[in-house]
Amino acid sequence: MKRRTERTVVSVLLALFALYFLFPIYWTLATSVKTKDSIIKLPPDWFPMQLTGSHYADVFAQNHIGRVFLNSLLVASATTVITVLVTTLGAYGFSRFKFPGRNLWIYTTIIVRMIPGLLLIIPYYLMFQKAGLLNTLSGLVIVYVTAAIPLAIYLFMGFYDEMPGEIFESARIDGCSEYGTFLRVALPLVVPGIAVTSILVFMGAWNEFSLSLILTFSDDKKLLPLAISSLIQVNTDTPLGEIAAAGTVAMIPAIVLSLTTQKYIVDGFTAGAVKG
Repeated sequence: MKRRTERTVVSVLLALFALYFLFPIYWTLATSVKTKDSIIKLPPDWFPMQLTGSHYADVFAQNHIGRVFLNSLLVASATTVITVLVTTLGAYGFSRFKFPGRNLWIYTTIIVRMIPGLLLIIPYYLMFQKAGLLNTLSGLVIVYVTAAIPLAIYLFMGFYDEMPGEIFESARIDGCSEYGTFLRVALPLVVPGIAVTSILVFMGAWNEFSLSLILTFSDDKKLLPLAISSLIQVNTDTPLGEIAAAGTVAMIPAIVLSLTTQKYIVDGFTAGAVKG
């Protein structure tokens, strides 16, 4: 009886937590399909009876949210691919080899991650101005990769360190070179870590605002967070429906990633033992 009561309490608490976190998503979706009068109605319509797609039509036609979405998708995807390619091999070297200055480089990587990005805006701006990278998507990719590499290396080192040394010794006995051991042994075992790190890097680049605000300034180079913020009006009524519609579009990658990589996410966060 006591155990059943505990399960009931836990189930109720989990349901409340789920409701707490899912309600903002529901409210954004609901607002994006409400009519303008229904959005500002008090008391609010918790379940909209009249649906409209005009807000989506407006953000795609007037605010070019489709082009901005592709810009963000391109930058976030390129950042993720480059970061994973660099850090899977870099973290393997930090984890597997002992060399002079190893600890210094590891601590330097962690310290760099702790530096707020806003402190680097002026140096980035001056360097990119001289290099011709201002107001370019490639410049944003460089900045985002630089910011993501310390975190990715730190995460991958944790996955590599959990692998038993016997599997690497077995690969060497079988005649594998160090690169062959990395490609045939370490890399397949770290797939859950690649999934987790890729999601974190992708969402970090997808949601970043301050650096893109300073380093890009033309409409055709805007990213999604900046485009959504530009919808807020100061002297006129803020288009809440359009903002909700743009926010719904911005949630698509997070929803797709959570649904398609759930297995790898669970494996990545619970990694700690490797079956031989």
